[in-house]
Amino acid sequence: MSVKNEKELGPVSEAISRLSRVGDADGLGQFNFSRFFGGINKPHTEEEVEKSLIVGTSSTTPSINEVDLEYPQPWLFFRLIIGSIILFYGFVFAYEQFENSNLIPGVIITGSFAVPISTLFLFFELNIRRNIHLWQVLRLVLFGGLLSLLIALLVFENTDFLEDSMGASVAGLVEEPAKLGALLLLMKGKRKYPYILNGLLLGASVGCGFAAFESAGYALNVGLYSRSFDSLVENIQMRGLLSPFAHIVWSGVAGAALWRVKKAGDFYLGLLQKKEFYMPFGIIVACHAIWNSTFSLPFMGKYIICGVVSWIIALSLVNLGIKQIASEKKGEFIFRR
Repeated sequence: MSVKNEKELGPVSEAISRLSRVGDADGLGQFNFSRFFGGINKPHTEEEVEKSLIVGTSSTTPSINEVDLEYPQPWLFFRLIIGSIILFYGFVFAYEQFENSNLIPGVIITGSFAVPISTLFLFFELNIRRNIHLWQVLRLVLFGGLLSLLIALLVFENTDFLEDSMGASVAGLVEEPAKLGALLLLMKGKRKYPYILNGLLLGASVGCGFAAFESAGYALNVGLYSRSFDSLVENIQMRGLLSPFAHIVWSGVAGAALWRVKKAGDFYLGLLQKKEFYMPFGIIVACHAIWNSTFSLPFMGKYIICGVVSWIIALSLVNLGIKQIASEKKGEFIFRR
């Protein structure tokens, strides 16, 4: 779209258009909101569920010629959201009926992981190359979540001056590089997953672990200090509601942007200087900093705006990822020799 055409758009459409081209991206492609979520309303069999989950092995990864280039219509994630919410409120109901403290870990674990894991499966479904199996995703959720938290805490311990000057906003400068660093360390030497859409899923996996473990920690603290079960549940509900717009999508963007410039090669610091990486990464760092800032807008406007901006960047990378696979399907060489 030309600058002239952008000026003919309304201010919101123009902003979306510009955001979707950050870092020389190519817009949102064939993305359509109603069609994107259209798969939710369609009936799906248990066999389809199994086929969606059993991918990424030597026998279940399709050849490049078998990859469907049609824009994905994720649906499995929604089933997981419904199921995990039922599970969470089942624990809440059980505690309210029996007031048995042994149920509280179940409340915290199911509540903290419910929406993050469900959101992660949205990214799992967006990986149309279908070359990453669930074990790899789970490994990054658990070990990536732990490692990124350790890296972030180590940096926080040695950068008190940043927190003194920036307050809670410093989390954007610390936690986003920490999650990306954890992803690089855990994926070092693994060249099986070179695509942009792979980076999106792998990054989101680390972000999911970080978000879930962090939420569990916050819930535990609220429960201990307030001694109120209702306050604990309210904290879990709010963080669950906001989680699809925060750590998971932020880390997904970081992973996709880096995988875009790595092109199946080894990581080196010069990659961070490429605008295809640092422009989308800079935006999600800024979104994280604003998210944690004292600045506020009515009706949770700050979180909505940051979340929408982050998802526009993510969907622009989905478009690039689909185009990358389409190029390979045409026989073009898309990775480094």
